[in-house]
Amino acid sequence: MRTGAERWVRILPDEGEGYQLYDLLAERSVGRLLFDADDNWIYDGGALNIDEQEDVAGFITGNPKEMEELIRSIRK
Repeated sequence: MRTGAERWVRILPDEGEGYQLYDLLAERSVGRLLFDADDNWIYDGGALNIDEQEDVAGFITGNPKEMEELIRSIRK
C-alpha cells in the first residue's frame, strides 16, 4: 500500500496480533502495528509519522482516514 506521504509499505501479518511493516523502496523494516480485540492500534517503531500510521491502520481495518475526513467535512 502507499501512504499519503508517498511511502510504499508492505504489510505482513505476524504470528501475534499485529503486522510487520516494511518500506519497499528502502528495503527495511519500519516497525509493527499491533491491534487489540476492539481494533485499537499501537505503532511499535519510529520510522512512520502519525499520518502514515493512520493510513496503514486504516488500510488494515478497512476504515481509511480519507473517508473519516470526508465525513467530518460534511458534518461541518
